Amino acid sequence: MILRKGNKDCNRMSEVSEGNDAASVRAQLNSRKMSLAQWEVVLLCTAINMLDGYDVLVMSFAAAPVAADWQLDSPSLGLLLSAGLVGMALGAIVLGSLADTLGRKRLVHVCLTTVTIGMILSAFAQSQLQLLALRFVTGIGIGGMLATLTALVSEYSNDKRRGICMGLLQSGYPLGALLGGIIAAQIIQFADWRSLFLFGGALSALLLPFIVIRLPESLDFVSRSRNSGTHEMKERLLERFDLSEPPASMVEDLDQGAGSWRSCFAPSEVRINTLLLWSCYLALMFSFYFVVSWTPKLLVDAGLSTSQGISAGAILQAGGLIGALVIGLLGSRYEVNKLASLFFMASVVMILTYGWADAELTTLMILSAMMGFFLIGAMIGLYTIGPALYDSKSRVTGVGLAIGVGRLGAIAAPFAGGLMLEAGVEVSLIYAVFTAPLILAAFAVRSISLPMSFR
Repeated sequence: MILRKGNKDCNRMSEVSEGNDAASVRAQLNSRKMSLAQWEVVLLCTAINMLDGYDVLVMSFAAAPVAADWQLDSPSLGLLLSAGLVGMALGAIVLGSLADTLGRKRLVHVCLTTVTIGMILSAFAQSQLQLLALRFVTGIGIGGMLATLTALVSEYSNDKRRGICMGLLQSGYPLGALLGGIIAAQIIQFADWRSLFLFGGALSALLLPFIVIRLPESLDFVSRSRNSGTHEMKERLLERFDLSEPPASMVEDLDQGAGSWRSCFAPSEVRINTLLLWSCYLALMFSFYFVVSWTPKLLVDAGLSTSQGISAGAILQAGGLIGALVIGLLGSRYEVNKLASLFFMASVVMILTYGWADAELTTLMILSAMMGFFLIGAMIGLYTIGPALYDSKSRVTGVGLAIGVGRLGAIAAPFAGGLMLEAGVEVSLIYAVFTAPLILAAFAVRSISLPMSFR
């Protein structure tokens, strides 16, 4: 390999090599403060993640008027709420491995375009079946992006700031849901539910050019790739991020191709971590997506206005935004799995309290914020842990599989909630049922073996 020439580059290499550190890209990133270019990657990925927050909640925001418009019962509405989540699960599982093979940036472009088209067409759906199909397609795009964004932020962060970077990334979800909820509460007062989907499609369309121009390809992926044109791409990336090219011996598994799902199960420690991570995602998303999907509708049924129901959903996301930032900051000082375990248990307490609370608006809003704080905080803990458990060849595959398995719980939750409501089960008891998986997740996440950089 040829190192960059010039005194500036020589001095840079000297600084990186100090203390016998290997002159690798990762060593360089860890040896210095995060650059503006690195923070730009984090912010771009966060902006994309905001679409996930809005997309998941837009169906929840539209649930009451859609049900009234098409005369849907609770199980039918539950299917609509689950359709996007089914697509997300499929997108995360199937498309995650493509990111490890074809590149992170290319996959994000395709998925974001899919989301834009799906959201716009959803506004023109003429039947429950059409809307269900379009929510499924949109979900595939969202699901394909999430694991990729997580891997990109993890790869461009240094070890010291990875926790806060992942916290910022995942704060995009509650921020998108919060801002979307605030706007949706206003839109729904003078327009119909279709405008909510048009608004989401417009946001995606506006973001797409920025992502095409400014989102970089993964350095880890480019270093592994032997495709034509990757050398020039690598040179541009090294220049953009002010890095020196490492010796060939320091490039991680350069002669090996992208990993497959099998690499997530060998050796035994990786297999155990994978299964524990899957169980945590499954439990969390089962509980979380019941809460965010049904809470606005249940509040309307309890006597609040549609606007107040949407506002409660938005407040939940506001609490989640704070929780994401808090666990991101704490994650640089404490073990992330222990923090996540505490957030899981606190979520149990908040959800139980919410289920038994009266319909007084102020109380419900405070409890909504607290539920969001701990639930989304726990989710950020999982998103921080996941990428660190796998090497660069299988990182998106591993994270994508975990998110995909988790989405299975998300798919089941709205439908299961609808069936229990249709059967006449008390709302307080339904909320209690959805806390049980969180208790199991609290113990599972503590058992994950973290890499040294997280201890």
